[in-house]
Order: sequence, then structure tokens, then C-alpha cells
Amino acid sequence: MPAFAKNPKFIIGTIVVLWVAYVIWANFQPKTVDFYLLPFGVIVQFKLSTVIVGAAIFGAVATIVVQWLWRRPSNSSSAATATLSPSVPKSSTVA
Repeated sequence: MPAFAKNPKFIIGTIVVLWVAYVIWANFQPKTVDFYLLPFGVIVQFKLSTVIVGAAIFGAVATIVVQWLWRRPSNSSSAATATLSPSVPKSSTVA
């Protein structure tokens, strides 16, 4: 057995990928999901597989946007003053 196959991340990743493949395969039936938009009978029908793929795409995009918002630099005044102030001489001793 290769060494990478013994890694817990690989094992858990494989289980998740197989589970997602099973969910998509098992739900790829021509069943429809009804969305009632208004109480007066306005109904939109989607295939179940379309709903699953749409939810996966929405989740991926939302995750990327949240990570981008989390990692972008803040516009605080303390960061701006720290970059404009003269640099402090660095000590050459190593602790």
C-alpha cells in the first residue's frame, strides 16, 4: 500500500468524494422539486440533480467569497500609520 494512502487526510477525502458521488448518482432520477413562489399557484419545477448541483456551486462560490473577505487587508488607520512611520532599526542579536 502506498504511503499516501495511509494518510488520514487522504482517507477522509476519499470517503467524502465517494459519498458525494453516491449522493449525486442516487439522486439523478427524473424526480422534480416544486418551488412555490407565490400562494396563487406560481410553481417552478427543477430536477433534483439540478438542485443538488446548484447548491454545490453556490456553496463553493460562497466559500471563496468568504475566504476572500476574510483575508483581504483591513482599511484601519493603524495599519496606514504603521506603514508611513519611519522604520525602527532592527537588532542584530538573535534571541
